[in-house]
Amino acid sequence: MSNLESARTAIEAELLHAKEGFAFYRSRIEALQKMLSQLDSVNGAPVAGRRGRKPGALKQRPVATQKARRFAGNGHKLPFTGGNYWADLISEKPQSVSDILGAAVSKLEFTPSEEQVKKLAGRMTFALNALVKTRKIQDSGSGRERRFFRK
Repeated sequence: MSNLESARTAIEAELLHAKEGFAFYRSRIEALQKMLSQLDSVNGAPVAGRRGRKPGALKQRPVATQKARRFAGNGHKLPFTGGNYWADLISEKPQSVSDILGAAVSKLEFTPSEEQVKKLAGRMTFALNALVKTRKIQDSGSGRERRFFRK
């Protein structure tokens, strides 16, 4: 008889634990939904009932995307910056990130827009970290004091 009672006590404890967990996750779901609705109201967008593209959304889409409009200002596209583009800008003299970005901008045959410079800087960050990781170039320091150079 004591085995049945201990089994019953264990099941009741497990049930209580499951109910508490369920209550916790229910309140968590409600809090997260409230946060989402607050974010949507800040953006001025209505709360979406479902995910994904709405029917007919393709027809309402403008011809030129936001990205295309940003770069249409000067009529120039950024060049391909793969291969040895960034490695060729690094010399034996230690250079800061801003020095390297300045060299990349001056290497262009046009004056880039502010958005294009930001895009170039993003490409540079990724490329420099990859070059250091593959040991094609070296770095010293950290943060704003970080310098890149060839050995």
